[in-house]
Amino acid sequence: MSIRLRIIALEGVDLWRFEPPKLLLKRRLYLTATGRKYLIDPDSATNILRLRGFIQSAMVHWVSGGRVRADVNRKGRFLKRLDPPPPEIWEIRVTDPVPQVRLLGRIVEPDTFIVHRIHTRKYLGDKGGQGWTEAMNACVSEFDRLFPGEPLFQRNSIYDYVTENCDDVAI
Repeated sequence: MSIRLRIIALEGVDLWRFEPPKLLLKRRLYLTATGRKYLIDPDSATNILRLRGFIQSAMVHWVSGGRVRADVNRKGRFLKRLDPPPPEIWEIRVTDPVPQVRLLGRIVEPDTFIVHRIHTRKYLGDKGGQGWTEAMNACVSEFDRLFPGEPLFQRNSIYDYVTENCDDVAI
């Protein structure tokens, strides 16, 4: 079964598509049950810290085809592939306001991002530390449960992941 057909089969059960009304959608974003809980649970850190609107704004930016900066410099980067292991875990970066937030997940086909986890940057801690490792491994476990046996979508160029309105040029 193709990844697209598997997503359709999981929609509304294990995956929820983020589709803001009255918006021309250029990319797809799905939330797993865990990702959705982080977003809508009133007791989640993202809601206690009043970050939900900023997270939704980043998700709107993605699905509406907003400019994706994936350059090698830190300033202005919206999307980043995290260093393995594990491979092919990505983050959408919500850098304003403080505390910052990271939407962790996988790009499963061009222009399709599945959010597995949503954490504050402070919760994740130092790069390569336990918080990052646990969150990334949780993404892998959830992906493997939802898409058993499905190969990872792996490419060399950001333009294979994000097909329009994307650049990797330093600002």
